[in-house]
Amino acid sequence: MSESVCELCECAHITAWHAVYEEPFQFVIIDCDSCDVPMAVLGEHRPAPSEMEREFMRQALAAIADARFRNGWYFDDHMRQIPDHYHLHARPYPAWWPRTKR
Repeated sequence: MSESVCELCECAHITAWHAVYEEPFQFVIIDCDSCDVPMAVLGEHRPAPSEMEREFMRQALAAIADARFRNGWYFDDHMRQIPDHYHLHARPYPAWWPRTKR
């Protein structure tokens, strides 16, 4: 029986890296290799951050998303492919999406 390796724990440098945080906790902001949008990845392998961690990650990711997606974007933390290691995407609004403020 072989153990699978968590891609997010491995965090290989195969896409663009935007930021690395050590304080107040560890996380990185990188481009997702599946969907090519920026995402924040918690530095520890666990399914949920604390509220403080979640808010800090959202603020850091927002700065990257604001610069990249001039026509608006939204947070998506539905963890489809890796459900047990918290990560948060910033996705651009699709053309059909009603324009709203975050």
